[in-house]
Amino acid sequence: MNATVYSAVMEFVCLTAVASLVMSCDRASPKTEIESEQTVAETVLEKHRTRQVIRTLVDDKVFGKVPIKSYHEKVHQKGTRCELCHGVKAPIAAPDSRNCGNCHGTPEDVAERTADLDPNPHNSPHWETELPCDACHREHSTSEFYCRNCHHFEFEVP
Repeated sequence: MNATVYSAVMEFVCLTAVASLVMSCDRASPKTEIESEQTVAETVLEKHRTRQVIRTLVDDKVFGKVPIKSYHEKVHQKGTRCELCHGVKAPIAAPDSRNCGNCHGTPEDVAERTADLDPNPHNSPHWETELPCDACHREHSTSEFYCRNCHHFEFEVP
């Protein structure tokens, strides 16, 4: 077996083992002291982050495809409906943030759904509801909280 094939097989075996561990996270287990202090939302976000890292790694290394967020997989049919965001079937550029409104509603709708957050990341004192979605949200890479460039808010950006 040549070195390239051996490396690919070993990578697949390791990814399979890690994926198995991640999928077992859903099984009931006794909560540790740290876990019991987490809210349900924090626990779900942590599991989502772990799964997303594994899925992105497997998609990239094993299947050679562009990663897509797990919560968008059904809508985008596992990355085969690029036109939903990009406007074309074979995109060569980033999508226009206005396309997010096709599924998520207007910026005002999104701000209303996150009104309970303090501060509301979708209705800032600087931009109100006008900050483009992709200032924070990234579909094919890690999202970033834009406000963190100047502020120290603790938000997780999906």
